[in-house]
Amino acid sequence: MAWHNTEKDRIRHLLLLTIGPTMRVSQLLSLAPYPLTLLQGDRCMDGNRIQVVIFFRSVVAISATIVTLASQFVLFFFYPNLLYQPTVPIFIVILYYIVSVLQGMTVAKMLIGCERRRAEYEGYFAEVLPLVKETVEQSDCQLTIRQRNVAKALLAFYSTVALLLPCVMATVLQDIGSIPYSIAQFVPFGVSYLILVQYYCVYVHLSAILRKLNERLAPIVNNTSSIGTHSAFRAKPVVYNILGQPLPSSKPGINHQDQIEQLRLLHVKVMEIAGHLSVNFGVVIILIVVAAFASVNIDLLELYQCIKLGNLGPVYIVLKFLFAAIKFSFYVLIAYPNRMIQNEIEHYISQLVNVKDVHEACGMITLDMKLITNIEHYISQISNLHDIQQVCGMITLYMKLVCNVVVAITSIMVVLIQFADSGL
Repeated sequence: MAWHNTEKDRIRHLLLLTIGPTMRVSQLLSLAPYPLTLLQGDRCMDGNRIQVVIFFRSVVAISATIVTLASQFVLFFFYPNLLYQPTVPIFIVILYYIVSVLQGMTVAKMLIGCERRRAEYEGYFAEVLPLVKETVEQSDCQLTIRQRNVAKALLAFYSTVALLLPCVMATVLQDIGSIPYSIAQFVPFGVSYLILVQYYCVYVHLSAILRKLNERLAPIVNNTSSIGTHSAFRAKPVVYNILGQPLPSSKPGINHQDQIEQLRLLHVKVMEIAGHLSVNFGVVIILIVVAAFASVNIDLLELYQCIKLGNLGPVYIVLKFLFAAIKFSFYVLIAYPNRMIQNEIEHYISQLVNVKDVHEACGMITLDMKLITNIEHYISQISNLHDIQQVCGMITLYMKLVCNVVVAITSIMVVLIQFADSGL
């Protein structure tokens, strides 16, 4: 999209800095709708050229899904030796079937249903662009720039893995079955990592907006703290009216209620957008989480079996370990962006608490008491928004998810290894 140096294009450019590369790659692989106003501008959907491109993308998506499912079928019935050893325990075979079904569902949902998600993408852009405009005058901090660069590095890393590993597997296997094997393994992998990098990028951008809002709150906290410190050393005399009632302080700068209210509304808006993203990504994240969990267990169990039997070379062992590590990294890719959001929320709440404590310590009345009450309400409201960082009400997407997965994999591995050693 050409940037004509208008305000609208400038705002779009700032959003593209974070999500632009990922969205362009996703569009190229039919994992994001085409066209999108953010990337292609305000193009008419009724144009013949656009309709031809959309039709071609739909054909490619359906073909890729059919080829992936057919490759899984060919592997299970004609090349099972490429998937697992003949003496492998039956539960590993069952896990392979489960993973294949989940991966097939993920590929079909994300490729065939790509164009149907246009309203979700455009809705996100429509909601987030006013927030970008609201914070456009604030420059990005080093943390935001670093997270943006990490998002680009993740896209490059996973893309490299998706391109190189099929070549490596073909070299190692040296069998015609390596073709369906590569398709069945790396098409679902490519779909999963691109969707998760999209998820990561939009959350990086939302956390950057929250960080800028917190930067606006910092001067209010500092000003309030200085007022509180001054009042602690020299109390201001209280003025009474003719009825003997104390009058409120008229010192400018003490009443920050309007500023805090504006920041609260913006915070709530960002959290609502994050909640909408959790809903839109919810089903596919659950599919990826469960499939990755089963895949990691399969890789580790096969690694244990083959090391025990001594029928694997060092190259294949390293590859198995890399497969497990890469699939496990999906959990970090899901949980860490939510942790960034959580950190900014906690920082916001902490600053509000500081403002409330200082106003309470000053012993002021009327406007300050109203401000304290409102701040308590704001803290309660923001705290109760934490539940929106769940998918389908089933999984809470914090960094604790990674620890829970490690514990679950360890527990299941112990049980399955006992079954494998017993010959079941």
